Amino acid sequence: MTELVNLPKKRKGESTNWWEEDELDDFSIQKWKSLEHHGVIFPPDYIPHSIPLFYDGEAISLTPEQEEVATWWSSVIGTEWETKEIFRKNFEHNFLKLFTSDHKIKSLDKCDFKKIAEYVEAQREIKKARLPEEKKQEREAKQKIDEEIGYGIVDGKREKISNIIVEPPGLFRGRGQHPKAGYIKARLRPEDITINVGKSNLVPKCPVPGHAWKNVVHNSYVTWLAYYKDPELSFSNVKYVYLAASSKFKGLNDKLKYEKARKLRGLIDGIRSDYFDKIKKDNQVNKQLGTALYLIDKLALRVGNEKTEDEADTVGCCSLKVSNISFKENYQITLDFLGKDSMRYFNTVSIDPNVHENLKKFVEGKGQDEELFDLITTSSLNEYLKTFMKSLSAKVFRTYNASVTLQMLLAKFNNKKMQVEEKVQFYTDANREVAILCNHQKSTPKNFEVQMEKMQDKLKDKLESLSLLETHLKGFLSKKIAQNADKKLPTSEENTRKAIVRAKTSVKNMEIKLKMKDDNKTIALGTSKINYMDPRITVAWCKNNEVPIEKVFPKALRSKFIWAMYTEPAWEF
Repeated sequence: MTELVNLPKKRKGESTNWWEEDELDDFSIQKWKSLEHHGVIFPPDYIPHSIPLFYDGEAISLTPEQEEVATWWSSVIGTEWETKEIFRKNFEHNFLKLFTSDHKIKSLDKCDFKKIAEYVEAQREIKKARLPEEKKQEREAKQKIDEEIGYGIVDGKREKISNIIVEPPGLFRGRGQHPKAGYIKARLRPEDITINVGKSNLVPKCPVPGHAWKNVVHNSYVTWLAYYKDPELSFSNVKYVYLAASSKFKGLNDKLKYEKARKLRGLIDGIRSDYFDKIKKDNQVNKQLGTALYLIDKLALRVGNEKTEDEADTVGCCSLKVSNISFKENYQITLDFLGKDSMRYFNTVSIDPNVHENLKKFVEGKGQDEELFDLITTSSLNEYLKTFMKSLSAKVFRTYNASVTLQMLLAKFNNKKMQVEEKVQFYTDANREVAILCNHQKSTPKNFEVQMEKMQDKLKDKLESLSLLETHLKGFLSKKIAQNADKKLPTSEENTRKAIVRAKTSVKNMEIKLKMKDDNKTIALGTSKINYMDPRITVAWCKNNEVPIEKVFPKALRSKFIWAMYTEPAWEF
């Protein structure tokens, strides 16, 4: 294994925090001068189990390639994927291609994967039943690999790499109702990987004997360390290997993104005045530009890009069709379409009368499948925005609106005497409002009812404990403490009162958790935290109101936004 260069030692008084540097390079030109890393890791090769597939009652021996794909299918049996029409249809089409034209296997419906599925389940149980010592050894082995090759050296500084292991082979699922769900993802080889390192740095050694990297480049104007694309799936996206979220590359990009949104705050009044002026113009292109930007600004819509036939039929503002809009009384419209990840956007909202009039004219004489905004594109809209600020795009409006909304909602908090859990609930309610604005939805988890039942059982136990303590306190007050009283109960009136206070707090906290879980069962709170709400708003609010940051930001987010953790309590977006 290629040795990495020795890390430079920190000199006395020297800062190792990039956000503390006097001048922050915006990475607009060259991203780095020196880049060294170990390349990527490949998943282990498939080990055949030789369990047959049954077809029409007959045992069929499979080749290792056929068996691996059959095993993938066996792992989805009993899940929603097994019965998902497009997934099943595409899998059948690709699975049958693994057999010769004269092979007896002709239909997925006649295939019985039961024996393979039993093997998969047995292996899963064996893995669960591993001894603690075995699990510990596995963790230590992974940590050792991570320490050895999970880091790179960028301009002399050691940085964590996020996705060092390339994607394993399997069944493609895609996001939402993807038309290619069920296709087979190929096993990647070194010949599929392009490596990016410094021109004067060592090229990482290929970890697979007898193979070589597809290409080695020295591009200091990008931040990726490697990239690859599934050689069998023409529709798949290029996948990049980047440094971890806590790295300077990622952190600086995040900070610059939020600073751009903050800069928009100072320009927003002028931009709104301009697009309202366009809304009233006679020129139809200007009318569409102004109207589209109004919707993006008011409703936090995604701008929308053109889709290929291989992608899910999702839309944004600029790609709305006539069928996606309907008109109501009192200047109301209803928008109904599939947004990103095939999540339905369904919203009835009151809009400006001029916008309402424009939209009605835009649909006149058009068929249901024709575009609402047929005279503009995403590019032309963004070019219009660049007349206000060089790097401004429609996407910045979502970041701006999410952050401004969070700041406004959190500013309403005025009760620092609340319990921490109550404060967290207040924050979560604000987070949910932002998620709803951005249409960040999710499906209700499969085990949601089971989880709720367990939490309700815990609440019931806590209420019973509280009732027992209150009965115990009455005994002290009436001087009639039962001789056979539970030995776990407090032995004095003072301690009983203290226990009751703790029990009431515990009950209240559990009730809050239950309500939050139910309220947020179909709302994806994490997306807005990760991508749209400036983290400094959250950090400043937590410091102001004595809420531990770990209550609202999990470890991964605290690491991603390490630069924001130093925000002063008085900071505002």
